[in-house]
Amino acid sequence: MNDNKSFNEIFEELARHNDRSVIWNDFLDYAIEVNLLTLAKDKCKNEFKKNYHGNEEAYADLLSAWLNELNIKLEKYPYYDILGEFYEELVTSKVKSSQMGQFFSPVCVSELVNDLVHNDIGNTDLKNKIVNDPACGSARMLLEAHVKSKGEMFCLGEELEGTAARMAVLNFFSHGVRGSILQVDTLTREWFNGWRVNRYLYHGIPVPHIEIIHNENEALDFIELNRLNNNDDSFNDDVGVTNVVEKVVDEVTLNGGQTTLI
Repeated sequence: MNDNKSFNEIFEELARHNDRSVIWNDFLDYAIEVNLLTLAKDKCKNEFKKNYHGNEEAYADLLSAWLNELNIKLEKYPYYDILGEFYEELVTSKVKSSQMGQFFSPVCVSELVNDLVHNDIGNTDLKNKIVNDPACGSARMLLEAHVKSKGEMFCLGEELEGTAARMAVLNFFSHGVRGSILQVDTLTREWFNGWRVNRYLYHGIPVPHIEIIHNENEALDFIELNRLNNNDDSFNDDVGVTNVVEKVVDEVTLNGGQTTLI
């Protein structure tokens, strides 16, 4: 148990005997893994795909502390990137992050860019529209876009660096953003990893969730589901979206309404 310790305190305890970057990346992997939608047959395995070296309980406490602190921040702000902020300040030095080409956008810059975009599109219907950031980092620009569009747009983030991509996934997850994060080289299109986030959040599964995807086509197959969500008469269920949703709901029901168990 964390005895109400802060996110900072729990992380520092873990980092006493381990490399900080290893602990950070293990925590991100853990937080994603325990929130994956998985097949019912996989849920009885009771084991993690990754070896967390006995730190599972501490990572669970860290996850809980992060979400608790985020909830407090969200009482004051429309979104808050605790993960990106923590990573900048405590996990990696400014020298190292600059050498890696990592510069996290200040909130004021995210606001300015999104204001310019939204002023340009005017009163355009944003439903089923895609907003893309091809170098999304921890997804601050896309969090701002989500807020500006009142959740109507689908957010697509692309990021080469794996740590930043995973932070973006968790920011989508925790802020109710519908979208996909691709860990890709946006110049060569070389694929590394991908995650689809909250695909069924407003249709069948009223809790945040994450899915692993394997190619760019899977990142964009939200379109048919969006049409169903919006009661579009042109929706065609040939792709079997309804059946997929029903299967997932059954799995969640079997698991006591939880999507956060392996």
